[in-house]
Amino acid sequence: MTAGYDVPKIDPRDVARASLDGLVAGALEVLADEPSAFVKASLAGDPTAFYAMVLAG
Repeated sequence: MTAGYDVPKIDPRDVARASLDGLVAGALEVLADEPSAFVKASLAGDPTAFYAMVLAG
């Protein structure tokens, strides 16, 4: 999903590791990295500031 973006990306092995750890722990949701956690937290409130930041790039 981020192939077209020139930004640092998490190692796929880290995503797999976090996913399996979450599965073993019985987690309902796994956020594999800080950017994902930031996006989720940002969407919980008023999205205006979040979308302004995204559009500013």
